[in-house]
Amino acid sequence: MSGPGGPGLPVGARGPGGLSGLAATRALAALALVRAARGKALWIALALALLPVIVVSVRVGLDHDRADVWRAAFELSLLTLPIVPAILIGPSLADELEDRTSAYLWSRALPRWSIVVGKLVGLAPVAAVCLTVGLATSWLVAGGPGAVAVADAWRGLGALAAAGVAASAVVAAIATLVPRHAVATAVVWLLFVDAPVGALPIALQHGSIGFGARAVAGFGPDAVTGALTLVAVTALAVALAVRRIARME
Repeated sequence: MSGPGGPGLPVGARGPGGLSGLAATRALAALALVRAARGKALWIALALALLPVIVVSVRVGLDHDRADVWRAAFELSLLTLPIVPAILIGPSLADELEDRTSAYLWSRALPRWSIVVGKLVGLAPVAAVCLTVGLATSWLVAGGPGAVAVADAWRGLGALAAAGVAASAVVAAIATLVPRHAVATAVVWLLFVDAPVGALPIALQHGSIGFGARAVAGFGPDAVTGALTLVAVTALAVALAVRRIARME
């Protein structure tokens, strides 16, 4: 029975002369992480994630209500959500496909699914950390526990981290569909399709990352529904990416 790694390569199987699926995933994740640490994309992503701190600082200086400042910080962080995962994961995966590096990887009998999963395992947590560092800094600038309860802050940070992972999965799926324009397409989708849909009072919003993040953070009607939304989006995006890369020549 064949798995997503391709014909004759079920999950965890070892191809002739190659690594098992799990070993390949770990190796590719480590490699992606090392490359990110040595490149500029990581620092650009972190700088973008910290941009909301500027607005928060101004609002604190104007003595705005701290609850409103916290909500604004979270909403501004959602605006950076389409960009941070896109610049970290989009080029990393798209370059493999566009430059035909994947042909070399496949020739080593690596299960194809491990390429997508390895990139996500290595870089999705990095995107989540960048986003949460920005929001945590905004929380401290807003006054920390004296202004916003620690429990509320943790809830918002957890929601943003989960949204970062979901957005990373969406970026990976888009990169397998349009590798040449992965970053631009991912940003456009997340910023101009997902974000507006998540803000509309319609049933379709339940499929939006923005809706799920707001709900989990306490700015929506139902945290459980929001969490299910983020899990569903992540799972569907990963499944699409794996299926797509399995069919690529």
